[in-house]
Amino acid sequence: MSYITRTGNLAATPTLREGDNGPYTYARVLVSDRIRQEDNSYTDGPTVAYDVAVSGNQAVNLVEVAEQSGNVRVTFSGRYRVTEYKGEQGTRLQHEVRADEVAVSLRGQSVRVVGKPAAEQGDDTPF
Repeated sequence: MSYITRTGNLAATPTLREGDNGPYTYARVLVSDRIRQEDNSYTDGPTVAYDVAVSGNQAVNLVEVAEQSGNVRVTFSGRYRVTEYKGEQGTRLQHEVRADEVAVSLRGQSVRVVGKPAAEQGDDTPF
């Protein structure tokens, strides 16, 4: 498994779930890289969808931000794996990330941060 950091847009508002180890969600994040052409101009590359597993307070906060703000640009870091499967449209790839860190990107959007009391902070990642 590799470790990656990427930035992209939420495809939809994720759903908060509750498991044995606490709250979690799966967020689909769409990422398009800019590709430099031979003439030094840039074009958008193909969009890659990442299925990002987020847990604990980060999951709660991500769902809350998405519900309030809609299509949010986020940065995520975590363990990455690609799996191949056969679907109706042939062989497909699934890009999965178990996020250690999720943050709202400040590029092209503004945010308001509300701090939590120290007792509510901490490492609550059940992965």
